[in-house]
Amino acid sequence: MRFSSSILLAVPTLAFPAALGPRAGDANIKPWKAAGPDDSRGPCPMMNTLANHGYLPHNGRNISVDNIADAIFAATNWSRDFGLIPGAGAFAALGVPTGGTIELKQLDNRTSGIERPASLARPDDTNTVSLARVDSVLADSADAKYISAGSLGASRARLEKASPLTEAQQSPARGEAAFIVTLMLDGAVPDSAADAEGAAAEAPKLRAFKDYTRVFLAEERLPVELGWTPSKRLVQLADMAPVSAAIAAAQKAIVA
Repeated sequence: MRFSSSILLAVPTLAFPAALGPRAGDANIKPWKAAGPDDSRGPCPMMNTLANHGYLPHNGRNISVDNIADAIFAATNWSRDFGLIPGAGAFAALGVPTGGTIELKQLDNRTSGIERPASLARPDDTNTVSLARVDSVLADSADAKYISAGSLGASRARLEKASPLTEAQQSPARGEAAFIVTLMLDGAVPDSAADAEGAAAEAPKLRAFKDYTRVFLAEERLPVELGWTPSKRLVQLADMAPVSAAIAAAQKAIVA
């Protein structure tokens, strides 16, 4: 999962229109269909998942930044900023003009800086999901049911020991992990705008279901059949910061 620098974390200095209000809090997720041999897919499980569920074109082609923003919002009830801001950064890195389109395979591009090593789901030399790699991430948590910010800090430390990251790559790598634990969370995402101190205190305690996470990473599918539903509250980019910080602290404690 090497596209986190472009999709999973935002670049806060960019400005876009305000996000839409929350979508209806239902679980009427579009049906999943596996990618076919002629469909375009990239290294980001969220983008691939959105295409597999039909929120992006299933063939993975002719995708604009607005398409990404609308798809994330419609499928998860997360702010359109999760697509607008990092999507614009990815398009710029690829040299695609504003208003242009891409296919997902174009994101499999390390030269542009979009990709990086030490993925949670993919070996460094391929865009193919490794089930053994996913299961190793889940096994970093001793809890039979959950992963956490702490276990993902351990995952990041382990993966980055084998494939060191630059300082610029480390933050999006933690953001990727924060995105996953928050998307697959057991419970509601703490609202950092309403209670910043409370959200920071809760972040190390957050737990995500292992079975949800495995379906998402390994099959690039929203685990609706296991009970996953979109967030009832519109999740904002700022809600990721405390979780990312908790993962960084756990990773640092292991490396120190």
